[in-house]
Amino acid sequence: MPNTSKHEQPSRRDVAYYRQRQKNRVFTDLVAFFADEAERTGITKKELSDLIGKDPAQITRWFSAPSNFELDTLSDVLLALGAEMDHRIVRFSDRSPSNYIHPLVQTVSVQIPEQIAKKPDLNKIEVKPALSAASSSTASVAIR
Repeated sequence: MPNTSKHEQPSRRDVAYYRQRQKNRVFTDLVAFFADEAERTGITKKELSDLIGKDPAQITRWFSAPSNFELDTLSDVLLALGAEMDHRIVRFSDRSPSNYIHPLVQTVSVQIPEQIAKKPDLNKIEVKPALSAASSSTASVAIR
């Protein structure tokens, strides 16, 4: 049956991507929250498993890799930890654009400080590439 709506059907690739992205986000938030709670209160996976009536191995599996959590399971885990999720839905058009720069692009990019923008005497500007300890490249700019 042809699509008669005003909206374009998402591709299978997009559907798979956004499903996995949602799983990753829930997983990351849950594991980070559990780690914070474990540090703050000393709760263990074994104690959590006892609180929600699940096998300790199941808790380990949940906290080892993103999975397809049921909302009821997620709610049970968070309730046992004394928390709940705060949900919000965001339109793609309302999201701010990413300011991520790939490390290879960063090695050839030079950001000019405000001082240089105020005094654009290019003969007095020296640009030196420098490697940082984190193995990403940056550039230093010296004004003479």
